Amino acid sequence: METTSLMPLLGLLFTAAISENVALYYFLGMCPLISISSDLKAAFQMGITVSLVMLITVAADYAIFHLVLRPLGFEYLQLLFFILTIAAVTQLLEEFLDRFFPAIHAAFGIFLPLIAVNCAILGVSMFVVLREYDLVSSLVYAAGSGLGWLLVICLLAALRRRVEMSSVSPHLGKTGITMILAAIIAMAFSGLAEVVVRGGI
Repeated sequence: METTSLMPLLGLLFTAAISENVALYYFLGMCPLISISSDLKAAFQMGITVSLVMLITVAADYAIFHLVLRPLGFEYLQLLFFILTIAAVTQLLEEFLDRFFPAIHAAFGIFLPLIAVNCAILGVSMFVVLREYDLVSSLVYAAGSGLGWLLVICLLAALRRRVEMSSVSPHLGKTGITMILAAIIAMAFSGLAEVVVRGGI
């Protein structure tokens, strides 16, 4: 593939991960982001799991929508099918890891079942359909969105670890300070995106 044809895909990857981060820009997947980001190891495991399920789900949803729903005129059922796909992929992944990689399954613990209720995964599948991406663009967008969500939850976990060693007003609470940290990360991402766009990187 030529470099010129790679540039739009790299731009899409950067946009999904940084400029329009699914958590910080669209506020999707915030519940696990806040609750799991208290521990860096758990946050990394959750982020990896979300990224993997997001990629598999988007590929499956793309096939379902373009090969089944659209030809039959059942586009209005996409939300139902996408939710079922997320649940099925999560369950299959959990069973696969439990059967063949028990150590990895034990390390993920409760995080795999929690994926089924992560609205970021559903949101990415919906965006792919609404924006009419082709298969390659859909997978790149899913990979970027998963990478961005992983980056945010790990940054939050690292920052929260530092904050816990500092004197923080008790009026904020854990949720309050986490939201402030998320806002700071969002501003940093926005600044980075502006630098890249203006600099033509």
